[in-house]
Amino acid sequence: MSKPASLSVLLDLTKTTQTLLAHFQSSLAPTSPSDSSIPPPPNSLQALRACATLLKSHTTTLSLLLLTPPLTPSAIITKIGDVSSGPLPGLVGAAVAESDLGTLMQGEVRAQTRRLIVSWGEVVALVGKMAERKQGIQTNGNANAKGKPKDEGPTESERADVLAATGVVWETCDALIKLCDGGIAGLVVKKAEEWRSVLLDAVEELKEWGDDIDDDEDDEDDGAEGSDGGFEDEYDIFSATNKLGKEDKELKLVLDNSVKKLKMVGVLYQALIKRRLKTFPSSTAAGSTKAQAHKSHVAALEDLMKLLRSIPEQVDDLASAFYELDENEAKATLDRCCKEAKDAISIVKQSWVGADDEFTAWSAKWLDALNAA
Repeated sequence: MSKPASLSVLLDLTKTTQTLLAHFQSSLAPTSPSDSSIPPPPNSLQALRACATLLKSHTTTLSLLLLTPPLTPSAIITKIGDVSSGPLPGLVGAAVAESDLGTLMQGEVRAQTRRLIVSWGEVVALVGKMAERKQGIQTNGNANAKGKPKDEGPTESERADVLAATGVVWETCDALIKLCDGGIAGLVVKKAEEWRSVLLDAVEELKEWGDDIDDDEDDEDDGAEGSDGGFEDEYDIFSATNKLGKEDKELKLVLDNSVKKLKMVGVLYQALIKRRLKTFPSSTAAGSTKAQAHKSHVAALEDLMKLLRSIPEQVDDLASAFYELDENEAKATLDRCCKEAKDAISIVKQSWVGADDEFTAWSAKWLDALNAA
């Protein structure tokens, strides 16, 4: 059975570790600036990946120590110390140091590292709870043949909690490792695909809203009284959005044109993902010229991503203009959407090595088609 002094040391360690983790979480907050005093590792993503892999391994070992009786404070103390002096500061240092990852990638790195710190904190909290219970066994637990308290191992509840907390740490480690393996290109492709999906969903909703115009008006006088079970007022609440009448022919034309052009923008997203985002070059070997080129590429990529994120937001505004039957605002918002799409092309019209390619020729035809629509 563990000595009371050893359990006390372990409890003290869990408390100081929680304080350390709180400090780490604060430094990883979205509003915290990058720390220029911390020199970034030669390859931030490789360093993050190595630290996440090591933390996952340490967590596995700690989980086994917690689940296998008797509880051994000295081994657990050593394992927590290994994590606090190794992978944790390595993760945080790489995440908060100024780097060439760009704001989008570094923001995602910070967010995932912070989640990992939180999940590790849950494991440490469980260690503290289990140590406290073991202390109670010193005086109130069952006794073995020699009259000493008997350690019967973790309870079923503790076992389930340890396995669950360990699983969360594994998942967050794997997510960070996947982010590092995918690099900047992997992240921007994922984000662009998400925004494209949002864009197309909004376009489909607009199309359905326009297609339902005639049916909504024709059905107003056809419904038999009580056919909806007496819930007329309740249904009216959910259909309070202004409807486009048959007489609103000009606005209907604007709507149809908007749907057509925005579907073309959705095709542009596909082309950008395939020809520009998936081909984004990773940071290459050292050298001032190459480093400067990479920095320039990251800046262009971030400008592009801002536009790809903004366009679906503009489409939301466009939908609001249509629902309010505001033709002028709808036209103005559609123009902004199209302008941002054109601006996106201008940023990456040429390849990342500055040469014309298939996308260059395709984008010129796409612009002609958009202008003619």
